[in-house]
Amino acid sequence: MISLSNLLNESQDKIYLLSGVLITDGAARNQKDILSDIRSLPAVTIVRSIEMEEDLTSKYDRSRIEIKIDPYPYMKQNQFNGDAILQKIAEEIKKIPGVIGFKTSSEATTTKV
Repeated sequence: MISLSNLLNESQDKIYLLSGVLITDGAARNQKDILSDIRSLPAVTIVRSIEMEEDLTSKYDRSRIEIKIDPYPYMKQNQFNGDAILQKIAEEIKKIPGVIGFKTSSEATTTKV
C-alpha cells in the first residue's frame, strides 16, 4: 500500500510535458499575446513554440507547442489528478481569445525534477 505522503512526494518530483498543435487566428490576436496567456495558466511554467510549415489554404496559423507543467499549485489545494489536470489545461488553452483549436499530439510524459 502506498501512503498519501509518499504519493505526494513522488508527484512533487515530477514535471509534466504536454505537446500539441496550436491553431490561432493571427488577424484577431498576436501569437505572442496568446502564448503569454498560456503561460499565465496555473501550473504552466514554460511554453515553447515551434513554427510549422505554412498551410496556404488556411487563414489560420499553426504551431507546435511544448508545455511544461508543475503540479504543485494543484497539489497545494489537494486537487491533483494528473490526467484530469492536463485535460483541464488543454481545455483552458482552447478558451483563450484568438485560439481556434488545440490538439494534444501525444500523451503527456513526466520527468523527474
